[in-house]
Amino acid sequence: MEQFKKYLITVDKNMSVISTEQSFLDYIGRSEVDNLDQVVPPQDLMQLRNAVFAIDPGTLGLSCFRIRTSNGRLNWIAANVEKRLEHDELIRMELSDIQTLKADGALAQYDEMTGIFNKQAIKEYARTLTEQYPRRSFYFCLMDIDHFKSVNDTFGHLCGDEVIIDVAHIIRDCVGTDGMVGRIGGDEFMLVLEKVDTKPRVREVLASIRETVEEKYKNYKDSLNITVSIGTALYPDFAVDYDALFKLTDKMLYLAKIKGRNRYIIYTPEIHGDVNAEVQVAAVSHKPAEGATKLQLMLDLLTRFLHQTELSIQLALERVTAAYDLDELYVFYENLEKSRYGVGRVDLEKDGSGLEVRANAMPFLGTEAFGRLFDENGVAIVNVFDLNKETYADIIEYMEKNERRFMVVCRLKTKKGDGYIAYINKRENSRRLSEADILDLVYFAKMVELTSGDR
Repeated sequence: MEQFKKYLITVDKNMSVISTEQSFLDYIGRSEVDNLDQVVPPQDLMQLRNAVFAIDPGTLGLSCFRIRTSNGRLNWIAANVEKRLEHDELIRMELSDIQTLKADGALAQYDEMTGIFNKQAIKEYARTLTEQYPRRSFYFCLMDIDHFKSVNDTFGHLCGDEVIIDVAHIIRDCVGTDGMVGRIGGDEFMLVLEKVDTKPRVREVLASIRETVEEKYKNYKDSLNITVSIGTALYPDFAVDYDALFKLTDKMLYLAKIKGRNRYIIYTPEIHGDVNAEVQVAAVSHKPAEGATKLQLMLDLLTRFLHQTELSIQLALERVTAAYDLDELYVFYENLEKSRYGVGRVDLEKDGSGLEVRANAMPFLGTEAFGRLFDENGVAIVNVFDLNKETYADIIEYMEKNERRFMVVCRLKTKKGDGYIAYINKRENSRRLSEADILDLVYFAKMVELTSGDR
């Protein structure tokens, strides 16, 4: 039994249709078609032209593009493309309807918008590779489109979709047969460079992606340049499994963003340190972020939390701690004797300061005295020098003993139980959080509260 629909057509180098089957005309809902540009979107047609140009006469090639069907939808087509040896100006295509395959469950692994792997498929591909071939070296990459929200806000979501499709095609073309690519979020991509295990070669691939995107969108619509940021790491040299590999690579992506975007960063232990250790120093800049950078961070975290992308609470804490120049940050769920998650700043002899995973106990958060410090929104702003010494003696003693000068504590009501998130600055750190900073931290606490059951 045929699992999917196939159509045979012949075109010339200009994509003018020489011959086709009636079934294909029925499929696109037309009585005739003169050129594929009538049913194939411009960006897809350009990709098809490039694929055809690269095929030698007498050989076969494969291309994927979308065709507008009789119901008005854009369906993905996989095309076996052949240039005749005796007549290389004629191109024969065997078109397979990927959408039909997807309906049958055979290609549920493909992202409907871009035609590349979807989140689940590319994750399984990478995880399987690490589990079945634990000694095979390959580079793993995560990539975001820089300032993508501005594209949607300025030009609309249809334009944003076109950008995502174009960038996906660029990634796929630059990676070629060196690996697999997938879309794991709105403007987020994962690259598994299965056949790339040297730094010069991965630089070549990533530079090609970065430069191609930058050139394509240079002075985009006269007001907005579009670029990409990429983080990458080598497996198994610097990660023991898929989860550690993802976390390490995500740190490199974040580092690429805070260093100015439009760049790729390859994890190098001599530069970035041991960021996968159980007690780890995070490879992030600890210079306080500017207002626009903080806003972008909060928007990025909100998007990742709500879309349930692979961002751990622990990594989110590290990013917030670095951006807002905090000394410590802890999350508690019911058990106040030990934090569920925690980050603390450490001084490094050579490199200034870093962040380490840290646990802590703050039992006084659950006391009646501390409860009086919360406002109607469940937020307590505590400066040790402003506390009444008689009413809050125990809290003052704790803060002075641990050199904690200033705290913002938010109550959490989560699926894991009631809890708290505590943002802390030490006494020697004279910088005070602004009202805007505190509001951002309250928003972040709400993100943790709403999504904690999923992480």
